[in-house]
Amino acid sequence: MRRKFRCILAVSLVSLLGACSILPESDPLIVYQLPAAHETVVPSFSGLSAKTLSVFTPYAGSFLDSNRIAVAPDGNRLSVYEGSRWNDFAPVVFRNRLIRDMRRISDLKAVDNERENLFADYQLRGDLVDFQVVYRNEQPTVVISFEASLVNSQSGRVIDSRHFSVAEPVDGSQVPEVVQAFGQASSRINHDIIQWVYRVADK
Repeated sequence: MRRKFRCILAVSLVSLLGACSILPESDPLIVYQLPAAHETVVPSFSGLSAKTLSVFTPYAGSFLDSNRIAVAPDGNRLSVYEGSRWNDFAPVVFRNRLIRDMRRISDLKAVDNERENLFADYQLRGDLVDFQVVYRNEQPTVVISFEASLVNSQSGRVIDSRHFSVAEPVDGSQVPEVVQAFGQASSRINHDIIQWVYRVADK
């Protein structure tokens, strides 16, 4: 009787394994990082070589505060590109690229994020309002919007605040082309942010 039970159990396990083998495989997950900007040997901005800056991770709403690549295909409907992800949450992706660009094209003594315990002269804080693809007249377009505030670290005083926004048409409709447009949009908005920091820092 015990031998018969073992045989039935073995047959059941084989059948179960066979059933598992025919389940559809999930699509592979592709992880993207923002394309790097072209390197600049000589800083494009100068005048703050003795100053330091801490870039804080911006606040974002729950939908953007994830590693999904967001898209608004029509009207107010929000969605994501299936099977594709950023290499980190969108606010961190935005912050890290801004830090890299600041180090690349500015003469600031040091630029870091808020977790590096850098007692910086200035803090750059803000809200990431848009970091997504929208469709305008059936044309996919990357939109990045950032509400920025530059803060004097010693006094806590807000030196200045400003809204930044750029729109970059996507040259195609596939995810790699979307990612490329995000990189180009990031270069443009970061240039505007850095230019503003240099203009208002000594106010």
